[in-house]
Parts: sequence; C-alpha cells; structure tokens
Amino acid sequence: MMSVPSSVVQYVNDYSPYPSGLIGCHAASGQKPYSCCEYDIAIFCENKKVNLDRVITLSNISIEFIHFPLLLEERHCIDLKDMMVLKDHDSFLLSSLLAKLREKKYDQLLKLHGKRQIIESLFLFDDITKNLSKHPLLSSLWLKISAYHFIKGILAICGIKSSPVHELEQVRSLQVRGREITSGLNSALDCIGIERAGRSAVSRSLKVIRSLDKSEVSKVIWLTKSQWLLSQGRVADTYYYIGRMASEYLLSKDETFLIRYLKPVGMLLDLTTDQQSIYRLHTQLMRASKDALRT
Repeated sequence: MMSVPSSVVQYVNDYSPYPSGLIGCHAASGQKPYSCCEYDIAIFCENKKVNLDRVITLSNISIEFIHFPLLLEERHCIDLKDMMVLKDHDSFLLSSLLAKLREKKYDQLLKLHGKRQIIESLFLFDDITKNLSKHPLLSSLWLKISAYHFIKGILAICGIKSSPVHELEQVRSLQVRGREITSGLNSALDCIGIERAGRSAVSRSLKVIRSLDKSEVSKVIWLTKSQWLLSQGRVADTYYYIGRMASEYLLSKDETFLIRYLKPVGMLLDLTTDQQSIYRLHTQLMRASKDALRT
C-alpha cells in the first residue's frame, strides 16, 4: 500500500463533511497502481447528495469521490477491504466498520460474491438467445457482458477482487488449478473478442467514448486510463478495459436505449454479427459457468 499524498488528505479534511476513506488499487495490499490510476475516496452518508459522486484533478492527481450508504450491503464490504481511514466521526464509525468487516471473514464474502457474478452471467441467457436472429449486435453485447461477469466471478472465487484497469493482467497472473477453470477463462476471453484487439478497433471505441454525454462522471477516467494503456503499448489491455467499462455503463441503460443506439454501441464494444459464432461461444460460456458453480 502506497502513502496518500498530503494534498489529497488535506482536501478530504477541508471539503468532505462526511467520514471518508481511501479504497481502490491505491489502498489494496498486493496491488500496484498504474500512474494513470485515480485515488478513490469512499464517502459515507445516509443519503446520496447532489454532486457527491464526482471526479476532480488536484495538482495533477485525479480523485474520484464515491458514495457509500451507512447501512452497507455485502457487496460494499468487498469494496472496503484494505480501506485507509482518512476522516472519521467522533463515534469512530469507519474504524468500527473495518473491525466488523474483519469479523465477517472477507475471503468467504469474496467467494460468495464470485458465485453471484457467475449466476449473473447465466441470467443473461434469455437476452442472448432471444435477440440472436433479430438483433445479433444486441445478442453479442449481452454475450460480452456475460463474459465480463464470468471473469469477475472466477477472480473472486480464486481470492482476487477484480479491478477494471488491472483485470486482464489479473487474469494473466492467476494461478488456477483445474482444466475447467482454465477452459472457462479462455472461453470468456473469446466471447470478449480479445484476439481482435488492435489499434483500429480501440480507435473506433475511443471515438464513441468521446461522444458520450459530458455529465458522465466516469468518462474522464475511462478515457485517461484507456489512453495511458495504449501509450504503453498494451493494446489488448486497452481493448479489454474499454469493454469492461462499457459493459458497466450500458447495464444502466434500458433495452430501448440499446436498440436505438445499437450502431455506436457496436463500435464501442467491437461487437460481431456472426450468429453462429455468438451461439457457439455462448454455449461454451454457459457450460463453463455451470462448471464453475460446482467448484
């Protein structure tokens, strides 16, 4: 874990009236942040206030403020592992919270979270099959999202909390035992289309990202990290990361929106219209998901 710049600590103390803590790869033990990685600050308050979720730049340091409710769900506990408390109430809210998290057996929570991600992957079966003939691009979109769920799930089951910009490297470094898991990860990467990763595909995706609504909080960080990965010659990582973030962005949209903007969505995620390929890859991923849930 790296030290927190004094300017970040000072800003939080001066401008956040709520308990706050550093999370993300700058706080995670065993995770080395990239130079493009922002400082994620968890802000704890009862109600989500206007402008609470935002990104600022402070002395060339990007800071993202992320709202967390005081009554935490299990998924929140996963995000708060290794949190560094920057500002607490007199009641020691965050210190008590971290103590409770240690009592909840983080590894068990992470494995449970992983299985839920794989179940989410299986839940997309109907969306993939029903759109295959009429809207193959939409079917391809749901297949990619399903594959990202699967990979997050496998990492969690193996004891690793996924981090979007580091995720493909986390997969490469993963020490797995069992032919089924290895085969499943390969199937998921095939669904994502990692073999098609190239500068032309990434360039098309970046063009779509730049056209998104400027009010999107994640757009600046999304672009910054993508461009940094590309500048390092990590084309496959860039391709993977863009798709990972696009999946999260599009999950917040309804089907009417997706169909209306299917062409730019297809460019953003480098989607295929090959129905036979979609069906074959989906069958492989579904089999791998069922195998993973039996581990």
